Amino acid sequence: MNGSTQNLQLLTILIISMFFFSACTSLPQRISKESKDFRSASEAKAIISILNSQNHKLKTIKGVGRLTFLEKEEKEMTTRIAWVASTPDKIRITLSSVSGYPIISAANDGQWFYFVSHANGDFYKKRPTNFNMKRFFSISIKSEDLVNILIGRIPLVNYDSTDLILKGRSGKDFESAEVSSLNKDIKGDKNSCVLLLKNKWGNVREKIYLNDRQDAHKVEMFDSTGDLVYRLELIRMQEVKSYRVPYRLKVSNDDGAGFQLDLDRYWADASVSPSVFTLTPPK
Repeated sequence: MNGSTQNLQLLTILIISMFFFSACTSLPQRISKESKDFRSASEAKAIISILNSQNHKLKTIKGVGRLTFLEKEEKEMTTRIAWVASTPDKIRITLSSVSGYPIISAANDGQWFYFVSHANGDFYKKRPTNFNMKRFFSISIKSEDLVNILIGRIPLVNYDSTDLILKGRSGKDFESAEVSSLNKDIKGDKNSCVLLLKNKWGNVREKIYLNDRQDAHKVEMFDSTGDLVYRLELIRMQEVKSYRVPYRLKVSNDDGAGFQLDLDRYWADASVSPSVFTLTPPK
């Protein structure tokens, strides 16, 4: 074997060794990156599973409380409120004066939306297609979302992809997590992670903020253009029977308009007749 042939073989071995070493060096980096992405996707899936399972056996509720209307984050007026709700979207709400006299009522029976003004006798009903409660609460919130919120569930939009932003969490896996026990005041690190639900174009349609106990304490809903529709803040929770349900919550938009709801009494698994969601003109 002549010298030139030996030099060629040595060069070939050197090139192969360099390539192999480079590939082995970059492989852990790729595995680490892919594992991180996979773990986040897995956690997002687990979080959604937890949210879907919350109070899944609770179908009917009744309640009374205080509704405070907000304007630019300032309290404008407080009134009494009573409601009956049945999944997925049946609800009846009545606002009353401090003395207990009904002022207005609204209801959705799944087929029609009804509105009654007890003060002046106005009455109307319409199909609830894409209907929201803006006329009632100054917020574009769907009846189905409102029912879910009152029942203690997080409303979830239809989505095509998810993303999970982790913020200084200690590595606790959501795959093995369970719904946390009663935590009356939402405490802990409120910015532990944010779950993003996106449409097929990659636009964020919903943000769900969770603390380090995996409790959702804030939800933001967006329209297809990316504008905020409403922001839900779960300020305090309570336990009724075996369910974890709201005690105080706030719903608002970017202008600070909305309402705060304080629940004074709450009946879970209430006996509810379908006829209660149908209103008739006042006599």
